[in-house]
Amino acid sequence: MTLTRTTTEERRRLPLSTADVVIRAVDGDQADERFRGYAARFNSRTAIGNPLRWGFYEEIAPGAFTKTLQEGDARFLVDHDSYYVVSRVSAGTLSLAEDAVGLPVDSALDTGLSYVNDLKANVRNGNITGMSFGFYVLKDQWSTETIDTSEGPAEVEVRRILEVRLIEVSAVTFPAYEDTEAELASVASALVQRGDQAAIERRAKWRPELRDLLQLVDAERPAEASRVPAVQRTAAEVRGALPAHSTDTSDAAWDGPANSRDLPGEESALRAAHAWVDPEGDADAKASYRFIHHFVDMDGNVGAASTVACTTGIGVLNGSRGGTTIPDEDRQAVYKHLARHLKDAGIKAPELKAVGSEPGESTRETSNPEPPAAPAAPEPAETTRGDRDARVLRMKGLAARYGLPTALS
Repeated sequence: MTLTRTTTEERRRLPLSTADVVIRAVDGDQADERFRGYAARFNSRTAIGNPLRWGFYEEIAPGAFTKTLQEGDARFLVDHDSYYVVSRVSAGTLSLAEDAVGLPVDSALDTGLSYVNDLKANVRNGNITGMSFGFYVLKDQWSTETIDTSEGPAEVEVRRILEVRLIEVSAVTFPAYEDTEAELASVASALVQRGDQAAIERRAKWRPELRDLLQLVDAERPAEASRVPAVQRTAAEVRGALPAHSTDTSDAAWDGPANSRDLPGEESALRAAHAWVDPEGDADAKASYRFIHHFVDMDGNVGAASTVACTTGIGVLNGSRGGTTIPDEDRQAVYKHLARHLKDAGIKAPELKAVGSEPGESTRETSNPEPPAAPAAPEPAETTRGDRDARVLRMKGLAARYGLPTALS
């Protein structure tokens, strides 16, 4: 089982006292009212969990929303419920733009929707307790600070969010965290994305269940990567051929250009959808990437690998459709990436031809005879398979508990 570096959607809340929520008439016209308030404030420090023991402090850096506002299509919801869509950027009914304070929300209010009338009444009656936003962290930075407490100086960690992918903003009627488990899930998501085993161990002293995250972190990355601090690894992502990974697969009809159009210009999404990135290219530019092979939905979410695209990609590596211009030394790694998805789908991948082979040269998939294959390895003992199945089930349970996306490997 593997975990993606983009973890689950996170949510943060501003209390009513700092969200500045109001409903105002436009040009004095009571029939034309708009909702205004702040979904986030920059440089405002929030405690996630207990920062002195198992949590951390968090703040959002100015500019964290700049790119996502240019490329995204956020909605304004009630209580994060997608059934209650008040407005939407693409519809022209929602305006989102960073200012010096944070992320202000300016929304039209269509009174033809019954829940919009309910929202207006709840704001005026004080039932709305604040604003919130749903997002994925794309870039963050961790640091340690010393603060004064009643028991003397104490070291705490601070997570500074540098870039997010905004999904939605919401007017909310519930607290930021209804219980400690919700706080724990938020801490767990941040720790898995960070990938720092020592940070997990420190917190496990106070919350032993967090030690389970070590299994998820180990399963998600190669052993070499575990020795690289999270910030360094983010700054020096692998370029060229991207590492093979297991995801869901699909044999549905494939339209590469259409999926590319829906893909956001964000490094994390681009890396998830492709098999190769130009080492000298802009990591946030689609033109730097090759061999797209994952389906992308209308909201820009990267999904299952296309078996059609993977097979076609191997054909391109072998010279079809004009071949490829990627370096010869990257061909094998790109092949392994695409072949891994085909293996996950139960499909035998066409063999990679040697550099310089003629387009018509035979591979093991043709009728030309080949040397006899080595005897198949014996099936693993039932106890081995049972142990692996138990481990996979345990990891599924851990990931489900903390709301983290998973894929079998």
